[in-house]
Amino acid sequence: MVAAILVTAIALLIGRLADGPADVEGVLRGPLVSAVTGTTDQLTEEEMGSGPTVAPAPGRLQPSEEEWAALLPRLQEIAEGDPDDVNIQRKLALAYYNLGRLDDAAAIYKRLLAAEEDAVLRNRLGNTLRDSGDEAGAEAAYRTALADDPGLAPPYLNLAELLWRQGRDDEALAVIDQGLAAVSEENRARLEAGRQVLQGAKAQ
Repeated sequence: MVAAILVTAIALLIGRLADGPADVEGVLRGPLVSAVTGTTDQLTEEEMGSGPTVAPAPGRLQPSEEEWAALLPRLQEIAEGDPDDVNIQRKLALAYYNLGRLDDAAAIYKRLLAAEEDAVLRNRLGNTLRDSGDEAGAEAAYRTALADDPGLAPPYLNLAELLWRQGRDDEALAVIDQGLAAVSEENRARLEAGRQVLQGAKAQ
């Protein structure tokens, strides 16, 4: 029971982080978070303004799975016609990810990252690998994202949750503490809340 409550608490915490405007360009959530909050991966402002757009329903911050499915053929068409358009490739990868086509999403992320390192995309690759069952690859991706941009909050929570699920509680707490020392003040409260959740679970 305690474990189930903890998973839900962490899931809701990361879901709230996803909804914060300061984090709109970085959050990738785990399967439990998506199940609890019903949210999808976030578009960056750059991606929002490039190519075909999906207008979220009133009250929604991001497109639904149905909206991604409707958009996919057009994204594929544009991406095939202009494979060098990075913004379209990013949006196509998001569509694949949110539709469960993880191998397709990972292939795009790896190709884009081979051309230029990007902490947001590296974090997204981490979630794609995690959801595919490659925990070691996901951990490496999250750590690379943090090394590239220590001020990016979402990878700290993603990595901490991954470590906690593996029973590596002390390491998870250390990651949160690292984030608290590195992120902006507006994102620190979310990491502090995450630390309280993990610390409380460890005390049980």
